[in-house]
Amino acid sequence: MSVSVSVVLFLLAAGAAAVDWWSVGSGRQRVETVAKPLTMAALVGVAAVAGSAPGDVRSWLVLGAAFGLVGDVALLDDREAAFMIGLGAFAVGHLAYAVAALLTGFSPAAGLLGAAFTAALLAYRFVPETLPGAREHGGGMLGGAVVFYAIVISFMVVTAWGTTRWAVAVGASLFAISDWVLGYQRFVGPLPGGRVSVHVPYHVGQALLILGLVSV
Repeated sequence: MSVSVSVVLFLLAAGAAAVDWWSVGSGRQRVETVAKPLTMAALVGVAAVAGSAPGDVRSWLVLGAAFGLVGDVALLDDREAAFMIGLGAFAVGHLAYAVAALLTGFSPAAGLLGAAFTAALLAYRFVPETLPGAREHGGGMLGGAVVFYAIVISFMVVTAWGTTRWAVAVGASLFAISDWVLGYQRFVGPLPGGRVSVHVPYHVGQALLILGLVSV
C-alpha cells in the first residue's frame, strides 16, 4: 500500500506544481496560494512514505521538507517580515537535508565538486550584486541573514553532492539556483522568466532531493 500511496502523492505534487507554474506565469495569485503549498505538502508525504530509507534519514528528510512547506507559506507574503520567516524556515530545512545526506554517506571528492559549484554560483552576481542589494534594501541585519543563508545552503549542496547520488546532487543544485534567482530578482532586478524561473527549479530540486534520499 505504501508504494501506491507514494505514487499518488508524487503525482499530486507534480500536478500541483504544474498548476503553480501556470498560475505564477499568468499572474493568478489566488491559484498560487493553493497550488504552491499543496505541492510541498504532497512532497512531505512522499518523504514520509516513499522508498526504503533508514528511519533516521527519513526523519531528517521529512523535517527538511516540512520546513520547506513553512517557507513556502511565508513567502506567499511579500512583506519583509514574512521574507525573514521564510528565510529562517528554509535555513532549518537545508540543515535537516544536510543531516539526512550525511547519514546517507559522504565522499570528500564528490563534496569538493559540490563546493566548486557553490563557489561559482556565489561568485556570479551574488557577492558583487545581490549581497550589496540586500544590504541596501534592508541594512546590515538583512545582509547578514542573506550571508548566513548562503552559507547554510552551500553546506547542504556540498553534503548532497557528497552522497554521490546524482538525483540528490542535481536536486540540491537546482534548489540553490532557484534561491540565487529569487535573491537576484528581489534585491537587484528582474531576470528572464520572472518568478517562474524561481518556482520551476525549486520544485524539481525538492522532488529530486527527496526521491534521491529515500532510495537505498
